[in-house]
Amino acid sequence: MNRLILSALCLTATAASAETFITYDDGGVYTLGENESVYVAYRDVFIKRTPASGDVNFEKQDPFTQRDYEAPVVVVTPNDAPVGSHEWCKAFEPWANGLTFDQVSFNYACGTDGDGDYGCGDAQFDASEDGGVCQ
Repeated sequence: MNRLILSALCLTATAASAETFITYDDGGVYTLGENESVYVAYRDVFIKRTPASGDVNFEKQDPFTQRDYEAPVVVVTPNDAPVGSHEWCKAFEPWANGLTFDQVSFNYACGTDGDGDYGCGDAQFDASEDGGVCQ
């Protein structure tokens, strides 16, 4: 009897629900609701409107800008130094925003000695004009 019940439970289909997220280049996120759908296009999208007069009008759809979450704006350097440059590495605060693309860039380009910070022992720092302070 137990095997029969176990078999029935295993064969019963379970409904899986998953949320759909839209992530934007600026770090923002929007979560689609239950009856919402998404259409991704790299060109203009038009909506068909049919007023009571029977005419057919097409109106350009504005891009969707709503967000559930806005990523914090982080200014790494005031002079907009290129990511991975010596100036950028000096100004970057490791792990301030968790694991981000900038954090991965820091780990790869700046923190080469694996100690989690940027300074003496890192190849780029030692080769810079600030490297003279290192023994």
